[in-house]
Amino acid sequence: MKIHKIAKEKLIEKHIDWKQAYTPKTEYLKRQFDAVVGKGSYFRFEGKAADGSEYYCILSPARVHKPIAKFFAGVRKLPATYSAGGKYFDSFDRAAVYAQETWGVKVPKELKPYTAAQLYGISKRITEWKSQQDDEENSLKSEKESKYDVEYPKSKKEES
Repeated sequence: MKIHKIAKEKLIEKHIDWKQAYTPKTEYLKRQFDAVVGKGSYFRFEGKAADGSEYYCILSPARVHKPIAKFFAGVRKLPATYSAGGKYFDSFDRAAVYAQETWGVKVPKELKPYTAAQLYGISKRITEWKSQQDDEENSLKSEKESKYDVEYPKSKKEES
């Protein structure tokens, strides 16, 4: 008697319709990488298969606090409690091609062909960007608070 293994259906075979979608946390990451690396350096997609299962895909700079940063293409089924699993690449366009060939994610037109060389020193640039964001946020908070600080004229009793 022969045992036949049936292969699990690959995501590309599920014909998932991927759309760019960002959560509040990933919107922050998109702004961060757009500012630190350049426009078109971070993408997040969500898609739904015909069987109703939902997935998300990330194309992003990764390992940014390691000596050599890379680009990452990863996918995870939703709802997710763990980060996406995938592969690391030396070029962003190669990561996008991998996502297209493996999961069927279309390469975004806005994607730039960044290389790992453009990620050199990214850890320091991210730290500086975050610090600048914190400064701007604190400035806006104090500005907002000062709008509500109203000085009322002193009464004659308070003056004496």
